[in-house]
Amino acid sequence: MKMNPTRFFGTGAIVFALGLSCMAVDAWAQGAAPATLDKVTLSSEAAKRTLNRMQINAATARAIVDACVDFGRSTNASYSVYVLGPNGDIVDAHVMDGQLPIGVETALLKAKTALYARSSSSAVAQRFSTVDGRLIRLDLGKASGLAYYFVGGGLPIVVEGQMIGAVGVGGGNADEMCAYTALTKVLGPQPPLTTAAAPPGQAPPGQPPPAPGRAGRGEPPR
Repeated sequence: MKMNPTRFFGTGAIVFALGLSCMAVDAWAQGAAPATLDKVTLSSEAAKRTLNRMQINAATARAIVDACVDFGRSTNASYSVYVLGPNGDIVDAHVMDGQLPIGVETALLKAKTALYARSSSSAVAQRFSTVDGRLIRLDLGKASGLAYYFVGGGLPIVVEGQMIGAVGVGGGNADEMCAYTALTKVLGPQPPLTTAAAPPGQAPPGQPPPAPGRAGRGEPPR
């Protein structure tokens, strides 16, 4: 029987492509299904040395950083990204080209805030929205290397009800969305983000804008 080479190689290519697809799905959830603790935390051998299993592993931290960088490139933006373990240690980090020192520092502060408050840094900002409420909390957490920083961009990393770390993103124009998109891509569906409150001088969504001359001015957060 004479074999048709085109048909043979076409079938082989399909089988090869299917194999790669299965490998990719097995490698990361890509937002399709929630990640499991045994996949994203320290291995049994590593946990024997650290005596702490509930920490994000290096591979997952790197995947989150890479996903944030991909988000930045896709939107033509630059970001600083930190992924911390639950004890505050840096597991992975990346500073994209064009970042200012303030963007790098605030990314780390946002991750520390998410660890300290066990919630997003934007939720912390909305909870303590007054000057007095923030002033009395500025020094909280510093003794343990954590922080209160009242700007969105820091999210806790929670899997199966356990916080295994935090991610902080700074220096861009969509810091929180960068972090949220990365967590969704790597770990699966995430809780909804905190609804942003209207800035001073601006009306909440669905309401008419304020009268001319009443809008507040200020430096954009980083």
